[in-house]
Amino acid sequence: MIPANWRCLKFCRSNPGRLPTEATPGLITWKFINQKVPWSLIFLLGGGFALAEGGRVSGMSTLLGQSLAGLKTLPPLLLLFVVCLTAQTLTEFTSNVAICNVILPVLAEMAIAIEIHPLYLMFPAAMSCSFAFHMPVGTPPNAIVAGVGNIAIKDMAVAGIGPSIFTLLVIWASFPTWGAVVYPELATFPDWARPIITNATLN
Repeated sequence: MIPANWRCLKFCRSNPGRLPTEATPGLITWKFINQKVPWSLIFLLGGGFALAEGGRVSGMSTLLGQSLAGLKTLPPLLLLFVVCLTAQTLTEFTSNVAICNVILPVLAEMAIAIEIHPLYLMFPAAMSCSFAFHMPVGTPPNAIVAGVGNIAIKDMAVAGIGPSIFTLLVIWASFPTWGAVVYPELATFPDWARPIITNATLN
């Protein structure tokens, strides 16, 4: 769409006899775009959003969230640790975008079922999905490093133990403390999250 040179301005001349006889080539060709655009990333993002929307429309997210309502017997701190550990473990085996799109709607429904603020679980879980240190498939930077440096999966998995434990403990400790200062409303269950129940009587 963007012309490669200024000769395209000659099409603005009022004299028809001095108009260019051929179109000005574009600044970027389709061949260049097709070779350079990371199509796999686009399909990965789109697939993650489609999966999340499918779970919402089909009711899968609601069903899974309600089935996990039994976790309300756990203390909030222990529940937060389980959620962060689960998210950080799952993101090692697939993209963080896909994992976020799958588990965040489930956590939202679970938080509503056990009547705690949804952000109390969703915010730390979303951050935990970004900490993939063990497997090359967890995130594109891991795949690049493993490919360029010829790093074995075993070596990368061992090297990621320390960062994984550190980041898990940091999120688990910081969100209930510093997070409560930044988001003081997390201590209460919000009215907007309460399900609206409408009863109708037919005579």
